[in-house]
Amino acid sequence: MVTLDKSYVSPVPTNWTQQSVQDFAETTAAKLGYQPGGDIEHVVRLLGGMVTDEHWDSPSATGYIEVRDSRDFTINLSPLASGTRRRFTTAHELGHYILHTHMGKLHPVRITREGSNRLEWEANWFAAGFLMPTAEFKRLVKEGRNDAELAFHFDVSMSAVEIRRTVLG
Repeated sequence: MVTLDKSYVSPVPTNWTQQSVQDFAETTAAKLGYQPGGDIEHVVRLLGGMVTDEHWDSPSATGYIEVRDSRDFTINLSPLASGTRRRFTTAHELGHYILHTHMGKLHPVRITREGSNRLEWEANWFAAGFLMPTAEFKRLVKEGRNDAELAFHFDVSMSAVEIRRTVLG
């Protein structure tokens, strides 16, 4: 869901395929030196952003991003979210920053992580590709790793692994 405050610009989806978004996320992670299970907040800082905790009224929202300018953005996370949920939400919001604000060129923008629309799907696809690269995921599955081992390796939730396994076949 995009905040309707008139002071914010409305981002638009890329309309790329799921595979294209995930491939782009994997390439982006590699360019930024991110390794699976690594420090996602370090990547945010490399891009000029910061991650903060913020309490808000919506129990279903786990985070949102506020983009003020290029290299000036904040990812706000619910302090109630688990560690693996925080990591996925951070990667999701990073997807919004990279895909939907073009690294902050479109600003000011505020995108909340609620609801289900094309923007949210793309950010989820980005997060999955960024955190769980296809080749490594498939290699570990072929080696016989179970979902719990995959979740530990990539430092994501079991549900993220289950969805990734389904998508990758």
